[in-house]
Amino acid sequence: MEFKQELETGILKQIGNTETELKIRDVASKCRLLKTENGLKVELSYTGPNASKYLQYVEKHREELTNYLQHPDDADLYEWMEESHQTSLTLKKHEKEKLIIYVNYDPETMVLKTGIADENVTMKLGTPLMKINIKNMTRNEFKLAIFDMLLLADEIAIAMDNPELKKMANIEMVKVYLKEIYDKFHEGTPDF
Repeated sequence: MEFKQELETGILKQIGNTETELKIRDVASKCRLLKTENGLKVELSYTGPNASKYLQYVEKHREELTNYLQHPDDADLYEWMEESHQTSLTLKKHEKEKLIIYVNYDPETMVLKTGIADENVTMKLGTPLMKINIKNMTRNEFKLAIFDMLLLADEIAIAMDNPELKKMANIEMVKVYLKEIYDKFHEGTPDF
């Protein structure tokens, strides 16, 4: 979103595209895969408002949409890549880096955030892997969130071909550390 400031009033006015950007999940829900002589084809079956915008998205992201529709379990990876402005090519650039999964927890708000960082705990790749408020979560909801986050980290590590991150996504330490945070703020809960 871009803004310009008017000289006389000092008011900021939005310029350019005023509509929110489309997300892969929204577009994919209006598409289907067709088998043709030349392979698979993404067909948009939407004719409602902003149909041309959907069509432009399909044209620009045909490969991602095809993969998304073929592998619905990878939806989190594609959404994370979209939010962090990553592609399979930009992820490959991090192949040799020593990356870790970092955990940031604010005891006052009870918001827990995880992400990918380098050895200096500088966040990499822009978007968190997980951001949750553990205040009202049950133990099972919390365990499922951790599992989903580790699956996402593993998928990112595979896309990067980064062995260091792959190790981090599979280690028991992450689960134990997050469990300790949960237990500290939910006294008297049974073990994982």
